[in-house]
Amino acid sequence: MGVFEGSLSFKTFYVEGEPPNGFHQDYLAKLQKHFFVPLTPVGEEDRSVGWVPVQDPIAESFTHDQVFFNQYVVFGMRIDKWALPSAWVKAMTRQAIAQRLPQVSKEEAKILEDDGKLRTKAKLSKREKDKIKLEIITLVKQHILTSMKVIDVCWNIAERKLRFWSQSQAVCDEFAELFKETFGLEIHEDCPLLMAKDLGMTEKQLDAMVDLDPWYPSFES
Repeated sequence: MGVFEGSLSFKTFYVEGEPPNGFHQDYLAKLQKHFFVPLTPVGEEDRSVGWVPVQDPIAESFTHDQVFFNQYVVFGMRIDKWALPSAWVKAMTRQAIAQRLPQVSKEEAKILEDDGKLRTKAKLSKREKDKIKLEIITLVKQHILTSMKVIDVCWNIAERKLRFWSQSQAVCDEFAELFKETFGLEIHEDCPLLMAKDLGMTEKQLDAMVDLDPWYPSFES
């Protein structure tokens, strides 16, 4: 959280471009198009990212009143991951493999494998073991919940600035990519040069800023 309550730790980004006329319905549709898709036990994905309402991150859609507040556009980026208990998966897989070995040993002494090779011992192929492990993972997923993280976004349309409540560079990069994919707009992290440009400094003044050395105040008496 962060927009309505909680942490004040956020990063500021500048948004390139102006919103189109009647952007409310356009942006609402674009957010809905990239709405968060929950993970499922039978799915192959281990991670899912998408937009959700800040006030109700487990909702299935956006409403106008959840997103637009005067000149502000508010929404959240939800990140879900499967956090499987590796020790349990390993132990259950080992047990399942052991339980299926007798079924193999009762077959003929020589068993034709999928790759055309013959085997004479009661053992499972790597393909069979991988299949069993996948079955165990699916079973475990049916009994646990994914980890969920929601990061708030507050976009000031009038000032072309937005706040994103995360300090992780990797998450910020992923956010910028998803934002561009959704709205077709580039965003840039706040820096003194962009701030100066936003204040109306000329190109000549901006070029001079690049050559400036940082100054640190001295507190020596």
